[in-house]
Order: sequence, then C-alpha cells, then structure tokens
Amino acid sequence: MIIDNANPSNVVSAFGLVWPDALRIRGSVIRIAFPPVFLMTGYGVGIAFLIKSHPEYAISLTVMSLISLVLSLLLVFRTNSAYDRYWEGRKIWQDLKVNSRNLIRSFWVSVAENSIEDSVLKRQAMKNVAAFTISVKHYLRGEDGLDYADYDGLMSPEFRLQYASRSNAYNYGAIPASGSNSPEMVVSHGSHLHIQQTAEGWERSGDTPLPSQILYELQKYCEYIQDNHLIHVQFYASLLTSMNTLATLVGSCERIVSTPIPLAYRIHLHHALYLYLLVLPWALDFKSVAKTIVIQFVVSFMMIGIDSISREIQNPFGYDANDLPLDNYCESVLIELSYALRHRAPKALVISDDTMSNSVDISKTGDGAAPPGALATAGTGTT
Repeated sequence: MIIDNANPSNVVSAFGLVWPDALRIRGSVIRIAFPPVFLMTGYGVGIAFLIKSHPEYAISLTVMSLISLVLSLLLVFRTNSAYDRYWEGRKIWQDLKVNSRNLIRSFWVSVAENSIEDSVLKRQAMKNVAAFTISVKHYLRGEDGLDYADYDGLMSPEFRLQYASRSNAYNYGAIPASGSNSPEMVVSHGSHLHIQQTAEGWERSGDTPLPSQILYELQKYCEYIQDNHLIHVQFYASLLTSMNTLATLVGSCERIVSTPIPLAYRIHLHHALYLYLLVLPWALDFKSVAKTIVIQFVVSFMMIGIDSISREIQNPFGYDANDLPLDNYCESVLIELSYALRHRAPKALVISDDTMSNSVDISKTGDGAAPPGALATAGTGTT
C-alpha cells in the first residue's frame, strides 16, 4: 500500500470535528507572511486617514489595475520556477530510491559467495547502498559526519576509522542544518579549499562529500567481485551503470540546492511587490477607512503569501513542513535492505566443515590491509 507520508490527510481533526485546509496553520506561510502583512496593513490605515482628510491626494484606481497585471505575471513566474525545483527534487529522489533498491537486489541475486569473506563483503556492500541514500539526505541538509542514528549498523568499522582520520567538513551546495530554505551555496568555515604549493600547482586539498566516498567503496567492491569471478560480465556492467546513475542523481540535487534564483529577478520582484502595496491605499475608497483596511490586508496577505510560498518550496530538502519527506524515502530503502538480508540469496554460501576450515580471516588480506568494505563481524542487523 502506498501512503502519502508528506500529507497523510488534507484535513485536521480536533475536538471531534474535521477541519478543512482553509483552517490549518501548520504548513501554511502565515507565520512567515504575517510581519510584512501587518506592517503593510498598518501603513494602509495611516494613508486611509490621510486621504480622508485630503481627498486631493488620491490617485486613480485604473493605474493600479495596470500595475497589478505586471506584478501578477512576475509572481506567477516566480511561483512556477520554485515549484519546478520542488517537483524536480521529488523526481530525483524517486529515481534515487528506485536505483538504490535495484542495486541492493542486484547484489543479492547476482553476486556469488565462495567463502565467508565473500559473504561478509557482499552484505556490507548492500548496507553501503542504504548508507549512500542516507548520506545524500544528510549531505543536502548540510549535516556532516557519521554521528547520526540512521547510520548505525550500516558502515563498517574500517570505513568509520578511515573517515574519522580526515577532517570532513566539506559542505558544497548544502543548506544549513537549521533547515533554512535559502538556496545559496554554503561552505562551512573549516572546509575552504586552498591551493597547495606543489610542483604542478593544480592540486587542491579538500574533503570529498560522504556520498562520493561511499560510491568509491562500492566501486572497489565491484572490482573485487569482478577480479574474483563472482559475477557475470553483463551483471557487472549493470552494476557500474547503476552506480553512475546514483552519482548523476546526487549531482542533480546539488544543482537544485546550489543554483539560486537570479539575484536581479528577486530584487526587482520585491521592489515591485512592495511598491504596489505602498501605492495601493492611495487608490482605494477614501470615504470608508474600514473598507481600505480590509482591502489592504487581503491584498497584502495574498501577494506576500504567494512570494513566501515560492521561497518556502524552492529548496525541498530541509526540515520544514513543506519539504520532501526524505526520512521516509530512506526508510523504504532500509526496508528493502532488511528484506534482502533476512532471506537466503540464490548464490549464497553453503556453510560446511570444509568451508569453515578453508575460510580466510575476513579482517585481513595478504598484504595486511582490510578488504574493501569489510566488517569485523558478519552481523545480520541492518540498523
């Protein structure tokens, strides 16, 4: 059954009654739009009393009709461009979720197990796929490191040690962890890339994003199974294609987050919006102060509310009520992983006395280095 986790219901139930969307506060832009709306309404009250005392200051309403048409076009374009980013983010995460589940299933079905080491590495590779999806979520939210509960049981001790040995504060294209919807590119203080004084001069020192590091681990595992003839060539090519697709999807998310609405357009839109609201009270019916107040409030709320909605949805990867439910998307990948690890794979290792006696130490290879993505133990848990 498919459940709309983002909006499980379009109504609110309270005191035994069902309230429609028109009466909802959570998820709306009332809190964001109220301060400027209150300010514009107060300004309208002052102008209403001024025009009532000096009617000669009033201007023609026909002029305001022409201006409102231009402003409406600007707001429509602004809203459409913001929703395009929101919808593109939703499509990208759907593809990311589907490709992750396909990759887990491909590892489970296609990779053979000739030893306990092969079995452990295969399980760890499947866990790395789920960890990759989770790392993309945190990366887009500007949350670095592995100190999050949803990584528990997924990353190998060797990878955690390797990750901890470097300063990973790279945060290119991510929004602040506070959940702000600003689309600007954010780079944390400790992550500035700097030019090294080397012989060639082009080298840079910086921290690679965690999703890219996990993809490196998955690529190493694919080379391992190919070199040890644990997978057919056509399936190996399919795995590489899937991982390249995952990398492309991460780049698409980066494009959404790190590409702001053009500054000139945003500035001109706000100039036009507030100039319109400042001039509007001068063109309303000066004989009725109450009517002027009501009209000024309604028009201000509608115009400023539309602009606030655009700013709210232009970056869909944060924590706000209108953002995409990334946690639920990651949870679906973990459910897929749990199902695969609970069931016996078609090419799973058959444990026997000979297998146990001939198995190698899974924590070391011939040169003393840990094999790609190896775990210290062959645990069955997912999280």
